[in-house]
Amino acid sequence: MNTSERITLDFLQAAGLLEADLVWSNDFNSIRLPLAKYLRVVAGLGSANNPALIDLVQNLLEEENDLSV
Repeated sequence: MNTSERITLDFLQAAGLLEADLVWSNDFNSIRLPLAKYLRVVAGLGSANNPALIDLVQNLLEEENDLSV
């Protein structure tokens, strides 16, 4: 799997996480579903996504993918 494919999958995973019925802060709750929709739309861009957005996705997934927990 190349880097662009990995980024696409990360975006889709982050969108799924945002759509999940978890306990979210009320401040974040108002933007999480629109953000999930946006991530799904741009996921196919892979590594052509803005680096700041890629970082945001990585930060969202950091604890989700932490195998030491």
